[in-house]
Amino acid sequence: MFNKIKSKAMGDANRQKRLTVEDLIPGDHIYVRRRGLIYSHHGIYAGERTVINFKGEDKEKRDPTIILTEIESFLKNGKLRRRNYQKRLPHFESLKIARENLSKKEYSLAFNNCEHFATYCAIGKKKSVQVRRTIGGIAMIVLPMFGKIIQKKILKKKNI
Repeated sequence: MFNKIKSKAMGDANRQKRLTVEDLIPGDHIYVRRRGLIYSHHGIYAGERTVINFKGEDKEKRDPTIILTEIESFLKNGKLRRRNYQKRLPHFESLKIARENLSKKEYSLAFNNCEHFATYCAIGKKKSVQVRRTIGGIAMIVLPMFGKIIQKKILKKKNI
């Protein structure tokens, strides 16, 4: 069911030359970095210069829906990138899953964003590196604060 792909070798090849639309296979998980590298927008390459991805009105903020988009609109002059996996579903299966989800509107920034969607199409599991990094970053700030509060309360109880 899964295809094994040597991602390191593919990654090395991609670093040697800029990835172009002609290099893509329908079913590839592609992405483009946005807003000064703050986040990435993800989709599944559908062939014929189109991408299946979450897109919404008003710069993707209102009522995101899974739609078929021209690749130029998806990229918005950004650099095309491809997510490579060690194990992934066959490309035709990824594309089939993406097409079955066209017109769905169940967007959630934390649980069902464009990266969750593209990853689900590629490996059958919803995952978002961006969400994990954000939650980890918040935890790195919040946990030490809670530690200080608890420490103060313990010290205050010992002094009573």
